[in-house]
Amino acid sequence: MNMHYSGSTAVPAHPQHVSGLRYPDSRVVSVLSIAGWLAEGFRIARASPVLWLMAILGCADLVTLFELAPPLRVLAVLVGPILAAGLVLMQERSSNARPWSIRETVEAVNVHRNALIAIGLCGAAVACAGQLISFAAFHVSMKASVTPNGMHDLTILYGTHNGTGNGAGNALEPLFNFLAYALAASLVWFAPALVVLNNVSPLNAMAASLRAVVRNWRVASVFGVVAAGVVVGNALLANSAALLVSGLMVMPLVSALIVLSMHGAYRDIFAKP
Repeated sequence: MNMHYSGSTAVPAHPQHVSGLRYPDSRVVSVLSIAGWLAEGFRIARASPVLWLMAILGCADLVTLFELAPPLRVLAVLVGPILAAGLVLMQERSSNARPWSIRETVEAVNVHRNALIAIGLCGAAVACAGQLISFAAFHVSMKASVTPNGMHDLTILYGTHNGTGNGAGNALEPLFNFLAYALAASLVWFAPALVVLNNVSPLNAMAASLRAVVRNWRVASVFGVVAAGVVVGNALLANSAALLVSGLMVMPLVSALIVLSMHGAYRDIFAKP
């Protein structure tokens, strides 16, 4: 089957990384650019409103499912980058007024499935490492003692709270966890788009994504505040029914913000002018 792509959407039969392309450059953009990204996203969505509405609601449903069933969050590692790659590829095609189909998109993303899964696994590894460090710092303590016969004894206690007594430790733990997730999200944010649109290797894509997020920390802070608000809100909800209501009302709006701004952000920060 022949697949025709134009411009930056060209996808070879097998990924062939550009020689010498070690660190895709990124630009610094204004926070005001977010409005333009959303406007472009709405323009693209208007061409196929039902399909894009389903995509946004599908993303919201997945996030809600992962919140209600934490053991299923491991699936986000595999689904997230692949889903993001497919969405940004469809937006790229639509922005160039080129016809596309879901089957064509699936086949194009499938070419890069190993790279996308590797990106997801690396992001999950960073998040898990952060949680382990946080657990060790705030819930594990060691006590050394000397027995009467002169032998040294080391006791490791799990499940303790290593705060300072005034709640500072408990306050720092969620902050530390959030920073770990923020680092993981920064590595993964632009990486799927760089893989499917620029054919960049997973490691280089994650390095470029992290650098772009750091350089555009003001823009990243807007998305970070939204994500933090959702996390804090869900943490304050006491039961699954409340989480479900939040998923039906809040998550679609958050998903729309992320999905509709996805291609515009990539274009302004990475694509050639």
